Amino acid sequence: MNNMINKMIDNYKEDKDFYGPIQEEYITLVEDELKVSFPDQYKEFVRNYGSGGICGVNVLGIEGELGSSVLLNTKRYRQLGLPKDLIVIEDLGEFVVCSKTGSKTSVLYWNRFQKQGTVMYENFYEYLFDTFKEAIDNW
Repeated sequence: MNNMINKMIDNYKEDKDFYGPIQEEYITLVEDELKVSFPDQYKEFVRNYGSGGICGVNVLGIEGELGSSVLLNTKRYRQLGLPKDLIVIEDLGEFVVCSKTGSKTSVLYWNRFQKQGTVMYENFYEYLFDTFKEAIDNW
């Protein structure tokens, strides 16, 4: 994972901010159920941290035997019109942060009322770095 992101996590994480490492079998089960392949950077985050974040940021992911927040939220928003090639990685209320899947890596904000997405980042690490940095600055 990106060294700058790892440093932010190491410096600002608190007890129970992250679920914890996830076995590959759980990742495969969720990908199969959503009929997508997670982008490599997001998959690495889930593998290492499961779900969670720092300074109030909550990145959705997989929580092992407890279930999967990315699965539940993606299914929910698909019922509201979310395109099937997106997964929900953060729920901000009026809009959600989504990642493209497969070989596409961009991260976008999707407005559930307008049913439109706006690309905000080229990849998951760019999103994570910017989101964590902003959260740290406002903490």
